[in-house]
Amino acid sequence: MKTQFEMERIWMDETELFYQVRLQLHASVCSSNQDVYIQDETLQELIDSIDGFNNIWGKNPVIWELWDSDLDLDADDQKISLTFTLIDRTGTIQVDVFIHDEWQHDPFDHFHATFKFRTTMGQLDDLSAQLKRFIRRETDHVASLRPE
Repeated sequence: MKTQFEMERIWMDETELFYQVRLQLHASVCSSNQDVYIQDETLQELIDSIDGFNNIWGKNPVIWELWDSDLDLDADDQKISLTFTLIDRTGTIQVDVFIHDEWQHDPFDHFHATFKFRTTMGQLDDLSAQLKRFIRRETDHVASLRPE
């Protein structure tokens, strides 16, 4: 079965302070492939958000945002937002995805996407574990969040 969250490290700077990843998010009717610059701290925020969400059994939605331009590179203005919400008592999670990508050099060249997919709380545990291995450089690929 296809995963809904994939991330692959495609480039790292010499100091390992940041790296470029290809983030792929898949729903049943569409998908998004974004190349973004990211730091370990930003991924750790996602891990902490997921772990916190699971620790309180999803009582409150959790939002994780990635701003590509936060690294102050000559990069595009990209924003990726994931909102995790518990939608039933059996542990089904809805993930709302918002993507904004705007090219700095052309104000008419931009992209917006909003879509949703579903998974389970157990899959969030799997994503958290894979992201931890990714940060420790044990792997360069994450494939998680299978459909419910």
